[in-house]
Parts: sequence; C-alpha cells; structure tokens
Amino acid sequence: MVIYNNGLITLDYNPAVDILKVELPNVAQFGVLELSRSLDIVAENIKNYDIKNLLLDSSNVVVEDIQDDAYKSVVENFILTLTKSRLKKLARVNTAVIKHEERLARVTSDVSQKFNIPIAIKMFSDLPEANTWLLQN
Repeated sequence: MVIYNNGLITLDYNPAVDILKVELPNVAQFGVLELSRSLDIVAENIKNYDIKNLLLDSSNVVVEDIQDDAYKSVVENFILTLTKSRLKKLARVNTAVIKHEERLARVTSDVSQKFNIPIAIKMFSDLPEANTWLLQN
C-alpha cells in the first residue's frame, strides 16, 4: 500500500508484516536538502503509522559529492528522529560503492554509540536478504 509518493520517493507500507519500504533518491541529482526532506517524510510516516520495521533501499544513492559534515548531520538527524518513534529495526540495502558504504557504516556506528540508539540497524547487499532479516523476531 503506497502511503506517500511525491515523484522523488515512494513509501510502500505492508501492514501485514509491518514493513515500510522506501527507495531513496539519487542525492547527486537532487541535493542534500532533498535527501534531508525525504528522510523527514520517512520519519514522519513511521511515527504516524506506528511502523516497527523500515527497509531503506539505497542501492541507487550517490553521495560522494556531499561533504562529510553535511552527510553526518543528515544521517544523525534521521536516526535521532527515528528514536522518537516505535521503530525496532532498520534494514538498509547498500550501494555498490565501497567507499560510500564505509563512510555510512562509520557515521552510523558513531551516532549509535554516541546516543545509545535502541534501533537495530543492519546493512545488506540485496533486498530479499534485508526483508528476511526484518521478518525475523
């Protein structure tokens, strides 16, 4: 069930398994402000629908041009906003860009440790594997 679509992102919610699937936009094409706004929309809908599982498909996201400080700020704000919801698990499907994935892993780990984030966050290389993990209790 599509609960939000603005042409940039689509939020597809499956209430039977309580998973919200979101394909993130290519940041190089739209910019960091659009990424931030898109993540705000995701977080808002997670709160509104009381969603417990989030599947972020970042396989097409390109963020090499974003400065580390701006990128860290966007990720940190998103994760901290999610802590104000009842989200339990966040599965993220990676891009094929190793350098980007290493940066994201570092930022996510720093934020999780700094703020003691109660959400289980795990990275995956494909959608089926991520979906399987979200379905596990």
